[in-house]
Amino acid sequence: MTQRQPANVHQMRIGDFILTTLLDAQMEGSFGLIQSISEEEVQRLHTESRRPTPPRVTLNAYLLQGRDRTVLVDTGIGAFAGDAGPYLMEGLERIGVKPADIDTILITHMHPDHVGGLIDTQDQPVFPDAAILVPAGELDYWGGDIPEDASGMLTNQFHAAHRVLAAMGSRMQRLEGTDVLPGITRVPLPGHTPDHSGYRVFSGEDRVLLWTDIVHLPHIQFPRPDATVAFDVDPDQAAATRQRIMAEVAESGELVGGHHVDFPGVGYVAVDGKGYRFLPHVWQPLV
Repeated sequence: MTQRQPANVHQMRIGDFILTTLLDAQMEGSFGLIQSISEEEVQRLHTESRRPTPPRVTLNAYLLQGRDRTVLVDTGIGAFAGDAGPYLMEGLERIGVKPADIDTILITHMHPDHVGGLIDTQDQPVFPDAAILVPAGELDYWGGDIPEDASGMLTNQFHAAHRVLAAMGSRMQRLEGTDVLPGITRVPLPGHTPDHSGYRVFSGEDRVLLWTDIVHLPHIQFPRPDATVAFDVDPDQAAATRQRIMAEVAESGELVGGHHVDFPGVGYVAVDGKGYRFLPHVWQPLV
């Protein structure tokens, strides 16, 4: 089946699957988001990228269609959007997918910009028939008490997670191990959150790793994978995970998709000096 690309989403084939990137929001960031490298280095990399100031953080979600499944990987910012969006539902409508068509939702981690789309502003479920699979460690951590030494940012993230958990209840199923669905496996990528997870999709000779929040500001964290972000629960582990997975996919040549990589959020990683660079997938008018 060949189809013309919609203008505000991106689609490509992964064997039997169609992978769709859905741009949900662009959020205003700050240079203070980046930790563990100097402010001067952050400013230099940002200036060299020719990007606008203040920096913007892209937020994507991903849809997989094939093998009689319609699977959404994360749900965008949804009820927590404010003025930043969201555009996820608009993107789904453009490709003819209704909320009731989603049979499975795979959650990468429980930050509000990844689970907020599960509920509307009245805390009602948005996807009525979807099984919602969440890495077990994420449910354990975010379903627990707020740490006594939590920052204001972390406290707000816990409040958001508790709100979603209360609204969704038993519909959120624990995802143990790495087997998920035929053609989809879970890839533990801890550090950003305790059980932060990517999903690897494979069909025939094609494969893609949806690595979620390995980077937030790609023009800084690809050349400097040691740069952590203020959202990291365990910054040292997050940096080690980033270095490991970037080295792995640069070696393998595997396609990657990132929830905070510039739209359309898919491409390849190449070694560049002591760091890496991102090689975007070339857009094509036909899928």
